[in-house]
Amino acid sequence: MNRKIGRSNRKIGRSNRKTCVPFPVSTANLPVYPMNGPLNGLQTKLHEVAFLSNTFVRSPLALSNVEARIFALALGCLHQKQDTLSFRIHFNDITRGGNTGGKQYTELAAAQTRLTQPIINTSLKNGKKRRDAISLFNILSLDEGTNLITGEFNPRLKEHLLDLTGKFTTVELESLLTLKNAHSQRLFWIMRSYHNQTWEEPLPFDTLREWLFGENSDQYTDWTDFNRYVLKPAIEEFRVIGWEVAVTLQRRGRRVEALVFKMTSTQEPLLPVVKAKKVLTLTEIEEFRRMLEATYRELPALYDRLRLDFELKEYQAREVLQNVKDLTAYQAVTKVLHDVRLALASRKPIKSLPAYTLSQLKAVLPVYQLLGAALSTPPKSAVSRAVAATSQAQIREAQERLKFVQEEAPTNLFSEQEKASRTATIEAEIAVLTQGLVS
Repeated sequence: MNRKIGRSNRKIGRSNRKTCVPFPVSTANLPVYPMNGPLNGLQTKLHEVAFLSNTFVRSPLALSNVEARIFALALGCLHQKQDTLSFRIHFNDITRGGNTGGKQYTELAAAQTRLTQPIINTSLKNGKKRRDAISLFNILSLDEGTNLITGEFNPRLKEHLLDLTGKFTTVELESLLTLKNAHSQRLFWIMRSYHNQTWEEPLPFDTLREWLFGENSDQYTDWTDFNRYVLKPAIEEFRVIGWEVAVTLQRRGRRVEALVFKMTSTQEPLLPVVKAKKVLTLTEIEEFRRMLEATYRELPALYDRLRLDFELKEYQAREVLQNVKDLTAYQAVTKVLHDVRLALASRKPIKSLPAYTLSQLKAVLPVYQLLGAALSTPPKSAVSRAVAATSQAQIREAQERLKFVQEEAPTNLFSEQEKASRTATIEAEIAVLTQGLVS
């Protein structure tokens, strides 16, 4: 029998998770990040977006607040186009206040113990139950000397984590890490997994509880308590980060049987819809690319793929990017491009690759706006933001080089004179970049 995780009749859960930390729970020791960019304040290097397969998202996984933050940060270390499942997380990005009296290390060690318990996979075939156990992490290590958690996801879960091509969910790490507790984070993943569906799918109340609190949990069996202490506080947090959630209840008598969630983004569009001419100069194209990069670092690569791999003209690629106003649209576009590639591989007769690609893209983008005829270049404010973002990235990179020279480099790598010279050079570079930002 095929034991591959991810089949439709399998659930991913966690053993010994019947007792879950009830809500509300203390979040006093967790870092609280402002909405103007929590990723910038982290010591852990993260990507902007985290990915999970829908099978994983819609499975029992009960986590404490500390465990949920470790899991989120670990996901943020993964990149879809890389093959590694390893990660490095700084202690202070999980709990704040340092390791006074060893308290921080004790909290993390307790989370490590629970996170390394086996995941339970259950299935039912011909009326017979099957129960498999698999670890979430291949290894999870705490080092009090470096204040780092290092680890690696179990390679058997790779199909749920990397190189996802369909039936997956994305969340912005900035939004996820702003949420204060584990229940809100899990609900955010679950609701986002339904957000891109074009149909309404009722979610049974008991199933939702199982996904949040674990199999056979007796947590919040009463709808009134669940709504008051779990759902409503989470929805209020979602509103703060730019998501409105409408909940429709399906009842049998007085009992709530299922819920239908509808999420609506209230965030400002990533790209302003502006009139543009069909032919840009090289300088204008470069300015447009800077604006894309300032908006979302993956957009310039998408712009290039549309032109080079799918043979769209420059103005057509720009037109597509103009209609990518949020991450949902970005995800839809990348999925279309993947499907077009599959169509080509299957030798489907396609007379014109760019025309076929455009027709497929227009079908998934809700309101496809064409480029106007009037001449217009990207707004100066957008270009200024792009330049500022580039300078900030250069400053961070220089600071990392400085830290390496001063603290992390092996003692025999530089002489004292060379170390002093490199330090002075990098500090001068940082000063120039900082002055440029101020001016």
